[in-house]
Amino acid sequence: MTKPKDSTAGRHQRPRNSAWVIAGASLLLNTACYSYLPARVALPVADTDVRLELTAEGSAAVQGAVGPRIRLIEGRVRATDATGNIVVDVEQLTSWDGLVVPYTGRDPVRIARSSIARADIRTLNRKNSWVAAGVIGGVFVIAVVTALLKARSKASGDAGRIGGAPPDIKAP
Repeated sequence: MTKPKDSTAGRHQRPRNSAWVIAGASLLLNTACYSYLPARVALPVADTDVRLELTAEGSAAVQGAVGPRIRLIEGRVRATDATGNIVVDVEQLTSWDGLVVPYTGRDPVRIARSSIARADIRTLNRKNSWVAAGVIGGVFVIAVVTALLKARSKASGDAGRIGGAPPDIKAP
């Protein structure tokens, strides 16, 4: 015995495809629009997104807070003080082996200036932003044109087109 065809199967596909397109566009914008550039100031200011490269001694000094063998700390600067300490809300960690390590703590991490080999600030990359906007705009135009062509072919009644001819209506 065959199972009856589910009439809702095709309805769930479109929102799922739209979600993938939106997720891809968000990912493209997030990765293409920003890059890390060397900090022009000695200490990054509060509310700045940073990537801090630690010295070997600095990695050992903060291992109680973030774990062993951490080379890069990415996050948002919460505060800096006159002694050169930086308090960071950690978002991502990278080990000396190049592996991304999840940060399981919730508290901000205090890092001494002497523990930092290099500080990079997350900045807007205008060139890549325009390229990403062009790609997303192109995908949007293609999606609209494709949707319009499909709608036109289904409404045309031409048996040779996608969607076929409309069903014959018989009067009782």
